[in-house]
Amino acid sequence: MSDISQKVEQIIREHNLHLCLECGKCSASCPRMLSGKQYSPRLLAQKIIASPEDEGYIESAVWECLTCGLCEERCPSGVRFVDFILRLRSLLAAVKGLKGYRAHDGAVHSWMRIMTAPGLKQNRLEWLTPDLRTTQEGPVAFFVGCAPYFDVFFSGIGVQTLAFARDGLRLMNRLGVDPVVLAEERCCGHDLLWTGDSANFAELSRLNYQAFRQAGVKEIVTACPECFQVWERFVPEVVEGFDLKVTLLLDFVERGMKTSGLRFSPLKTRVTYQDPCRLARMADRVEGPRRLMGMIEGLTLKEMDNSGRSALCCGNSSFINCDAYSKRIQLERLDEARRTKAELLLTACPKCHIHLACALRDPHTLGQPGIELRPLPSLLAERLPAGPEGDPGDNAR
Repeated sequence: MSDISQKVEQIIREHNLHLCLECGKCSASCPRMLSGKQYSPRLLAQKIIASPEDEGYIESAVWECLTCGLCEERCPSGVRFVDFILRLRSLLAAVKGLKGYRAHDGAVHSWMRIMTAPGLKQNRLEWLTPDLRTTQEGPVAFFVGCAPYFDVFFSGIGVQTLAFARDGLRLMNRLGVDPVVLAEERCCGHDLLWTGDSANFAELSRLNYQAFRQAGVKEIVTACPECFQVWERFVPEVVEGFDLKVTLLLDFVERGMKTSGLRFSPLKTRVTYQDPCRLARMADRVEGPRRLMGMIEGLTLKEMDNSGRSALCCGNSSFINCDAYSKRIQLERLDEARRTKAELLLTACPKCHIHLACALRDPHTLGQPGIELRPLPSLLAERLPAGPEGDPGDNAR
């Protein structure tokens, strides 16, 4: 058996693919397949076990997966399909140089690789407004992620990814924390990791970790579900001695609301909510966002047909699955949102926000009832009164 064959067999064993019953529940749940794409998780599993010589199909299919986790949610055998895809992509990238199709000519992945340069100087704090309190040293940091770049790159579709950052900071300030925000912060590396570029992901992880430790940081708070998953699960795998606490912004806010005595101001409106894959299924954060929305008197949450752990993906992952099939998934999700008759579609993920904002501009949606897309942190910050004038915050928490 060749070295690569041994590695593939090891990946198969470690992720329970031999337990597959070929029941087809994964394929019957797969958003890509349901959108009409000739792709099947069950067939990929069968091919790699029984027909490994069919390299053309395997090497193509491994990049079609959205890694949304719906197949794992429905699998009765516990096949760890998302991790299997990640490991197989890393192997194919390392051995054959395969990276899959990258949308936008690979620009997003290019700027992530640029950030691995140790001496890189960035100008990424101009988005901070005078009302936001930050510091350069302290125990608690806010990890911004790629929002400053996304807002520029996707300015043509009117995204508000920086709202996740500004309003995330605003929420932390109003709950008594002035977090560290670093001028030289780098991308978390999610999209590099998900396209098999393990080496550059590891370098980003080390550089970010060193920068935060030098600033005296002990806890990182982030609004982005992808950043949260990367920092909590994958960075500790590549950074020796990793010792930072990682907190999701929504968890931070929920905890702060319980201890601070603050209350959200009322808002009479009907909303629906897009559960991000990385949050609902992979981080098991289904009820937390709903509890926060429930703290706003007058707000009515209308669930879509598919919600919580069964929520439909926003149609793209790591900017490698952007095509007509992705658009069908997005339009179906928007149709679900419209059927709730909600006035607002709330998102908790910058990537979901980008993809749904893009779909809202699609010619096929013109003439349909409109729905306003807003980041959940923005709604929460809008309804949370400011603290006492001049309150310096309490980083000790």
